Amino acid sequence: MKYLEKLLNINRFLSTISSPNIHSVQAYISNINISDIFSITFDTPYETLPPLTRIDNTTEKILHLQYSHLTSAAVFSNGDCLLNSISLIFNANQTLALQFRLAMIVELMKFSDFYLGQKFFEENYYFSNVALDSAKNSDMPTTYNKEREYIGEIAYMSKSYRFCLIVGLYDLASVIQRPIMSIYPPTTSQLISSLYSKLIEPRIKTYDELEFQSIIRRMINLFSFIFGKRHLCFIIYNFGTAFGVR
Repeated sequence: MKYLEKLLNINRFLSTISSPNIHSVQAYISNINISDIFSITFDTPYETLPPLTRIDNTTEKILHLQYSHLTSAAVFSNGDCLLNSISLIFNANQTLALQFRLAMIVELMKFSDFYLGQKFFEENYYFSNVALDSAKNSDMPTTYNKEREYIGEIAYMSKSYRFCLIVGLYDLASVIQRPIMSIYPPTTSQLISSLYSKLIEPRIKTYDELEFQSIIRRMINLFSFIFGKRHLCFIIYNFGTAFGVR
């Protein structure tokens, strides 16, 4: 399968003993375009639960406490749960997880200057233990503060069925070109809540800003959650999918 082969090649490149730097990462991925990965568009996500999709009753109980307007969909918990969720939202099934993983990796590699320039990517919280450990074992000269961790995270996520941390949500929002609302179950930890319960916006905003701000205000004031064209995707950490209507 061409998508799996590309991911394997990327993983081999990123996992070499003499670790690549961010410039060689960008050069390696320059000829792969996200638009060539998919045969679908992201214009019309499913607004209600697709046929034959089961409700995730466990997540539903948690959601109902604060997000009663949402319906939670069950996805395969095989390490691709985030990508299965996105596939379900846009394709009504979970068959595109591999393509979304490749698109996620391409986005992170190609636009690494943007992501590494974001303040939140300077925090260890956003990286897995694997990425943090790989950075300790590397003496590669760097341009950015967390460059080694960032490349280590991409290498880790470039293997199929590898769990994607919050880093994956940031670039997936850019892949699908719409915001993602990440919801973490109720917790007494303000740190966890601030990290994982948040609105994640895409790198390039292709939606109408005034309309979007109006939607956000209605969400906050009325708990009227929207899942629809040009609007929000809801991802329940770790990781289910929520469907809702106005």
